[in-house]
Amino acid sequence: MPQDVNPLLDRLCAAFPACFDRQAPKPLKIGLGEEVMALAGVHPALADLTRTQIRRAIKVYTGASAYRKALARGGPRYDLAGQAVGEVTPEQQVIARTPRPKLPAPEPGPEPFPATGYLKMSLKRRI
Repeated sequence: MPQDVNPLLDRLCAAFPACFDRQAPKPLKIGLGEEVMALAGVHPALADLTRTQIRRAIKVYTGASAYRKALARGGPRYDLAGQAVGEVTPEQQVIARTPRPKLPAPEPGPEPFPATGYLKMSLKRRI
């Protein structure tokens, strides 16, 4: 059952405003997700969250078009305190500019029966 990650993202933005901002996202430090997941159950704002919930929220945050645009612009990457640590490489900028592949269309299933309760039968009798 999919869970709405918006409340989780709001909590991350409130707990780490120098790092997470949904309106103007900044490129995150490589490995920042592991740091945040290590705080699950320890940091007061993340006390009742699991590593899986945090991982899903960060995946949605970093998959958003605004975040990908921030990566494509390049510049520094930021840690939880909002300090610049590292740079976005030109290769990462190219990857961020690449359109994400669309999900394949579901394969068509078998044709539904013409009416409920209708059963096509053929009786053959050997003589």
